Amino acid sequence: MNKKYPSAAGVILLLLLAGGNFGSGLPPAAGSHQEADKLIALLLDNSFREAGKIADGILLSRPENPEIKALCGLAVLKMGRVIEAEAIFREVISHSPDNPEAHLGLGRIGRIRNDPGAAVRHLRRAVESKAFCEEALRQMWRAGLDRGLVSGLSEIAKLAEERFARDKKPLPGFIINGTAQLRGFTGKRLYHMEGRFERISVPLVKLEDSAIRMISLRLNGKSEYPFDIDSAATDFVTISPLLAQELGLQETGSSSAVGVGSGSASVRFSRLDSVEVGSVTFRNIPVIVSDLFTFRGRKKGLVGTGFLKRFNCTIDVRAGIMNLFPLDRPDLMRANLNPAAVAAEVPLYIFDATTVEASLAGAPKALYILDSAAGTNLVDSAFFMEHLKPAIDPALIVPTNIVGAGGTQRVNRIEGLTVKLGSLVFDKQAAHEFSMGALNSITGRYCAGLLGNPLLWPYRVHLDFRSGKLILEKYPESRYTDPKHAIFEENRKGELTK
Repeated sequence: MNKKYPSAAGVILLLLLAGGNFGSGLPPAAGSHQEADKLIALLLDNSFREAGKIADGILLSRPENPEIKALCGLAVLKMGRVIEAEAIFREVISHSPDNPEAHLGLGRIGRIRNDPGAAVRHLRRAVESKAFCEEALRQMWRAGLDRGLVSGLSEIAKLAEERFARDKKPLPGFIINGTAQLRGFTGKRLYHMEGRFERISVPLVKLEDSAIRMISLRLNGKSEYPFDIDSAATDFVTISPLLAQELGLQETGSSSAVGVGSGSASVRFSRLDSVEVGSVTFRNIPVIVSDLFTFRGRKKGLVGTGFLKRFNCTIDVRAGIMNLFPLDRPDLMRANLNPAAVAAEVPLYIFDATTVEASLAGAPKALYILDSAAGTNLVDSAFFMEHLKPAIDPALIVPTNIVGAGGTQRVNRIEGLTVKLGSLVFDKQAAHEFSMGALNSITGRYCAGLLGNPLLWPYRVHLDFRSGKLILEKYPESRYTDPKHAIFEENRKGELTK
């Protein structure tokens, strides 16, 4: 069996930027050193599942030590249990207001909830962490990019220089590459949005050989080009080398990327003067130019979570429209949906990529990347081996190929699975076993897999990035009467048939 699926493009672009972690050194109270050191080591090693299990055991004993609690909170957060982690951090702060690990956690939650201002405030207080200083600075840099103030990013870079000099450590790659991207933007605001609107209706574009939905964007005031809608990509926009060449863009730095597929993709940094969508123009745009497998030979790009989260979005594939609403007016988006037709409404988290909690084949609920550009689902190999494989008929596990950013990759396909998203259950789904280790380590959290567009396009999809909600709305002519039960299958081209 050798099926070819549309590119699982959402996990396409997670940058491998140089830079090492600080070692352990956090000084918890006497009697807690061993537990603290073990948690720190696991978290710094990106062993999130193991750290989560140890943290759960410690929390059962109701520890009083705030340092231990904060570390447990970080382990819980990195497993995607946001509400539980926030309660732990708030409790720690009530007893130990300056605890840097608790501020790190609250800073990350600020980013998860699309509040970069709150994130920066907490992360400034997290930089004093001996074990997680680099993570605090990395998260602060990303929050600073979201805010777009070049002066603020320069202050973060200066803070990083002082903090690393104090420990006689070299500056990490994300600061070096990041400051290089700021050249030419002094005194400006990145991603500066111009134009007033209440709704922008953007036609969906679909190429003949792809199931990925796209929109057209005008770049640098010139022509319009097709862009994949990719909720699993983390950045604002990524473009192909051919498109960068046509626009005459100059390189400001370089790196590499990892994603689905057997190879890696080269990455170059550049900048765009403007990106236009409807009546809105974004100015001063850092852009990534990547030689992704799915970009080769084409003048195209993708819009990631960095673009989408600046709006509240409705994607209606049957009408062929994506509606963009002002971020601070979620009521405008909700006024355009039928509450009686809502099949699922679940928390939506921004762990750099767009993510949701779900349960696959009765396994424990876990965090999954929500990938509007992927034609199938993925499940992490380690999670699959522990929670799914023991209960699955071996005949339902078959070798196949998937195509992603790095090209074609041989994996196992598992048939006949259920996916539970809130109260909505999808039957007869397929997923592909894939090691998520590299993708999870880059973003500093554990995702048990990826949910693709076979779960999305049968519904009107509402992404409320202000309130943090994913809403799936049934179409009026849907033949499914039970909102808790739906069945969808993929055909050979990766399209959906009911």
